[in-house]
Order: sequence, then C-alpha cells, then structure tokens
Amino acid sequence: MAIINIGDLLNRAINYEDRLEKYYAEIRDRSKDNGTKLLSYYFSRHRRHLKQALNELKPDQIQRIRKVKLKYDIEFNPEKVFKIIDISPEEVKGNDLLEAGVKYNTALIELYKKILQQPLIREVSIFFESLIRVEERDIVMMKKMIAMNYF
Repeated sequence: MAIINIGDLLNRAINYEDRLEKYYAEIRDRSKDNGTKLLSYYFSRHRRHLKQALNELKPDQIQRIRKVKLKYDIEFNPEKVFKIIDISPEEVKGNDLLEAGVKYNTALIELYKKILQQPLIREVSIFFESLIRVEERDIVMMKKMIAMNYF
C-alpha cells in the first residue's frame, strides 16, 4: 500500500476543479440559454473554494497541511460522480449544473470527512472542518435554486 499525503488528495481535487473551470467557460461560450450561461459564471467562481481556502493560509501552514501523511489512501475520483463533464456544453441545462454541483460538493464533503477520520494535527482538522462548512452552505443554496425551479 502506498503512503499518501494530504497534498496528493488536494492535488487531485484542484486538478479536477481546473478542468471544471474550463468546462464552465465552454458552457458560457456555447450555450444558447441565458440562464445556463449565468449559472456557468456562478459555478466557475464558486468552484474555487479549495484554492481560496489555501490562499488564506500562510505558506508554512500550507506546507504542513500538504505534508501530513494519511494512514490509508482515500478513494477520490470525481469523474465517477460528476458525469456532467461528458455532456456537450451546448446540451447542458441549468438544472443539470445544479444537480451535478450538489453531487460534486457532496463528494468533496465525503472526502474531507474521510480525511478527518484519520489521525491528524489540530491545524489540519480545523482546515477541513472549515471546508466542509463552505461546501455544505453551497449545497443548501444550490438545493434552494433547484426547489425554486430557477433554471
């Protein structure tokens, strides 16, 4: 079994979020639906939670968090959960984005909770607990938009 550190998992999430940002830009540029275009702007800005959280930390804190070794690897393959990226940008509807966003945020929360189940220093626990709260708030807002049938 390979030893994995938190930096490895964060890199997986950041790399996937970079792919999503490009996908949202394609939706914005190619969609004929103004509501979907507007939502793609929202998603491209709000998919940066992890990068923003890391940017708020001091470089030495980031280094300490990234170097923490995990006792066991945690499966995190957002491609399995976030299937929307396989849909042509012209065909994506607003509700598709919202539902996929809820699934992706849920996958991130599950990842963060699995990390928290491992032995960690307090600084790392605080970091991931704060990320969970941000993603949970985002899910609530997206579910409200779904319930209101905005898109």
